[in-house]
Amino acid sequence: MTGEVRFRQRTRVLAGSFALLIAFCVILPICSPTAAAPNIGGSGVPDFLRDPIYRIPLRVHVGESGRSPEDFRAIIGEINNIWLPQAGICFEMQIVQDDKLIDHGMDIWFLPVLSGGSRLNGYFRDTHNIQVLDTPVLGPAPHPAHYPAARTAAHELGHGLSLQHRQDSDDNLMRSKTFGWQLNLREVLKARSAAAEKALKDTAPRKCTEPGIASPPQTSGVSAMPINSRHLDRNH
Repeated sequence: MTGEVRFRQRTRVLAGSFALLIAFCVILPICSPTAAAPNIGGSGVPDFLRDPIYRIPLRVHVGESGRSPEDFRAIIGEINNIWLPQAGICFEMQIVQDDKLIDHGMDIWFLPVLSGGSRLNGYFRDTHNIQVLDTPVLGPAPHPAHYPAARTAAHELGHGLSLQHRQDSDDNLMRSKTFGWQLNLREVLKARSAAAEKALKDTAPRKCTEPGIASPPQTSGVSAMPINSRHLDRNH
């Protein structure tokens, strides 16, 4: 065997190995938001279009939830794990046990039962009136999120960033009632445009901080959102 033949064979082997490595790098990260955290890019959006990072204040109301505040750390962590790698958007969250609305940002409630009925997983009315069932019932997706409540909250927050339903794939974040979490390029760009108006002015940080847990609710000076005034979106 000549040196030239050996060189060609070695080149083919290396090329094949490199192609296989690329395939694994592309395919494996989309198996779940957690596994894909640094490089998810399910939307195919170039890095420069996810810059700067938009950090949106989000008050997470759990006082009426059937879960303890500590239970929500993993759930709300997955919300950012869905949004940050795909869209360059994350939520600076504070877990509270009252109904006081945030001055600048968004408000979301987790509840054991929603007033619209047992088939309702969540709904969005406006940025200060978002509600999610503690334990949503979701259909399967080829590449599912881990926590039903996290996926449903991420979906409702998508409505808060001007996104509409998109029902053409179970993997879509904006599909109703599935474990899907992926965004396409158009959704990323539209959400970023809305996020730019809601985000904190300081865009230097590359991620959001760990959520804090506020002390128990106060009995005075609370601006509450009455439960019976909350709008229902039955498609969720």
